[in-house]
Amino acid sequence: MTTTWYTSATAVAAARRMAANGVVGDPACSLAAVGRPDPGLVPHGGRIGIGDHGGYWCLIW
Repeated sequence: MTTTWYTSATAVAAARRMAANGVVGDPACSLAAVGRPDPGLVPHGGRIGIGDHGGYWCLIW
């Protein structure tokens, strides 16, 4: 099963909010992280939207 990664405007906006507030977590994100997200926590297959800002990451699936 192939995973398709794409830059998501929603995920980028969530990463910007997290960076501005200095907190990890946003309702838009399926997975949020500071630094690199753990690839073991990401499902295989399907589409995953990504966004990052200031070291904060948001992934949406």
